[in-house]
Amino acid sequence: MLAFLRELVRTESTPGREEAIVARIASELRQLGFDEAEVDEAGNAVGKVGNGSPVVLIDCHVDTIPEHSPGRWRHDPFAADIEDGRLYGLGVCDMKASAAASIYGVARLAVAGSLPGTVYVVSSIAEEMMEGAALAATFDRCQPDAVIIGEPSELRLCTGQRGRAKLEVEVKGEACHAAHPEVGINAAEWMAELIGSVAALKHPVHPVLGGRSVTLIDIHSEPYPSVSTVPARCVARFDCRFAPPETEETLVGLVASLAAGWRDRERSPAIDCHVYNAEFETFNGRHYSVPEYAAAWLTPTESPIVRASLSGLRDAGLPAVATTYGFCTNGSLTAGLRGVPTVGYGIGREQEAHVVDEYVELANLYRGARGYSAIVGALLTALPAGSGPHA
Repeated sequence: MLAFLRELVRTESTPGREEAIVARIASELRQLGFDEAEVDEAGNAVGKVGNGSPVVLIDCHVDTIPEHSPGRWRHDPFAADIEDGRLYGLGVCDMKASAAASIYGVARLAVAGSLPGTVYVVSSIAEEMMEGAALAATFDRCQPDAVIIGEPSELRLCTGQRGRAKLEVEVKGEACHAAHPEVGINAAEWMAELIGSVAALKHPVHPVLGGRSVTLIDIHSEPYPSVSTVPARCVARFDCRFAPPETEETLVGLVASLAAGWRDRERSPAIDCHVYNAEFETFNGRHYSVPEYAAAWLTPTESPIVRASLSGLRDAGLPAVATTYGFCTNGSLTAGLRGVPTVGYGIGREQEAHVVDEYVELANLYRGARGYSAIVGALLTALPAGSGPHA
């Protein structure tokens, strides 16, 4: 497993360049004796063992953010160095270690005897472009009754996350010479007022998932660069993190409402607020154009999937602790949009994702593989056949 993981770390897999890594994973699935192993039409590596129901799906995305912070890495991002019990590399925490551990954990479970159900292990692509978009077709084909997301969780069971949305606001004013600003409508100044109003918002706090936030992440005015010209257009984008029951409509309405009073003022600009559309193409030529909205989700602690998962970990002598994610995951698709019971379990610390000298502890890699075996085994035993929404 460690040798396989080091190969994965050495294989660049930024969005649009995952072809080599999914092919290598499919090869490993075949060597480990999975009943089926392929790279499907969506570009995801998919392994299957067992038959019948219940059906459990494990998803670990294997794309990474691009290489960053040149000169600051003590360990080459693609060398897969091992030092003091840690494996270093770009994407090892987010989340190639979980991909390797889940594959070997399920293989270990399968060789121990016949499985009372079906397990799909998916190594998905393009999660860094938009959560759930490239996984959706694969997920719908597998029709799982329960899902495990392998995002890093320090080997704790995650039962939910806040949602994520990118809102785009466009203010349209009127250009004029900067020596006579009163002639025009300065779109950037009106946007600055809106940004201040957003920053002053009071946000609700969910008792489990935490508080809502709306954060300015970029801003652009036109013309740029300006030559003594008052800008006629200004666009800003906001990152929203939210809990149920927020929706696309409520978030757009929240920000748009801050400019509702503009229409009562003399010579006000036009404004448009909407969810930003994410567009990207995968290595196999599939084009995606989807709203950048990832739903929040929360699986009740008393639900069968949480109880069985914690019981499995406990029986395996592993920590049985429940928590929630601070960032967004493909669970936004599986639980948030599809409504399938979902938990998260992964190697590494969430705070180590996307950082310089990203790493995982080797001891936790091995514990994690045992953890996947324990959780999957418990779910296949505890969940009744045909228990999910697809039954």
